[in-house]
Amino acid sequence: MERRPIAALLSNSPSIESGRAARRAELQAIVTCADPVEANRSITVGHHRLSQLLDATLGPDAGANFHTWAVWGSREAGRTIARRDVAGLTGLVAAVGAVLAAALAWATGWPVVPTAIGAAAGFGLGTRLLLDRSSRHISHGNRMVLDEIGGVTVDFVAAVDAQERGDLGAVDRFLAGLDDGPTEHGGQDLLREAFRAYAAARDETARDRHQLVFAANCFAVRHEHIRLQPDIRQAMPWPLRRWITRHLLDFWVGSEHLHVGVDLGPVGAAAFPETLSRLRCQEALRAVADLRDPGRADATLAASGAGDWSCLADRMNYVVDLFRSRHLSPEVFADPYPPRRGDGPERRQPLRRRLPSR
Repeated sequence: MERRPIAALLSNSPSIESGRAARRAELQAIVTCADPVEANRSITVGHHRLSQLLDATLGPDAGANFHTWAVWGSREAGRTIARRDVAGLTGLVAAVGAVLAAALAWATGWPVVPTAIGAAAGFGLGTRLLLDRSSRHISHGNRMVLDEIGGVTVDFVAAVDAQERGDLGAVDRFLAGLDDGPTEHGGQDLLREAFRAYAAARDETARDRHQLVFAANCFAVRHEHIRLQPDIRQAMPWPLRRWITRHLLDFWVGSEHLHVGVDLGPVGAAAFPETLSRLRCQEALRAVADLRDPGRADATLAASGAGDWSCLADRMNYVVDLFRSRHLSPEVFADPYPPRRGDGPERRQPLRRRLPSR
């Protein structure tokens, strides 16, 4: 399989190591940006570029990779970070609090107007504090994902390029260099499984390539979400978690509008692309067994919706079907920030990739 040198995608330097170091430095500058809104946009664009980098490494017709999906998670995280996910929520809660307090004051003989004003101020302040806390935790998690998995992707691409240039043990050394142990204890066993599957996907048939890349995506996202679990739980007030999941957690993948609390629908005539409809790859079978609710029927998207997004099992049950059903959807590869009318060339960031065949 003919590929252009990966080092050329890392930087303008012909050196693999200097290219890797330059990309690592770029990631570090992004995750340490002080402005959370600016950092979020840079993280989203960073995942977009890493998606292209990994796509070029995996070869033609690989489908979506981890960073292709991370683009949309980061883009939606920006709504919470910038407090845009529920416009007017603070004012609405303050108004509801004022009405309830006024009714209670009238019924008990307390002064109605002062009680209503005090309740409005208290409810409004409480809502702002909750939104601030959610913004901080989502921003922290967003940075953490790019910092760790983005860095590992850069190292993997450099190892693949070194191996193509004759260092036959480069990828094995890269995999051995990841930290041993489960994610819960600070290890990177799941990331090792993910990038081992990515490496294997470079030399497989089209059917197995899709299944191996899908499995790699699942291992990586499980690792990510285990690490994100404290931030997600802190970002969602426990009495409201199911309500938030059902009513607030909608998101976009390209032009497709989805909601984590609603079952996924098929993209085409079948629930999954033909190459992912009957899994034969052991890595893909294990990924589905680990992430999907075992009580659900096979080959269906029914019961894919999450009941409580703060629950890791609910998230994984949704995400595994999202990844599998839309592995080849063109929407997944869309530009996260398409140019608006009147934008100059400097504002445009076209997506240069090969759309996979279905």
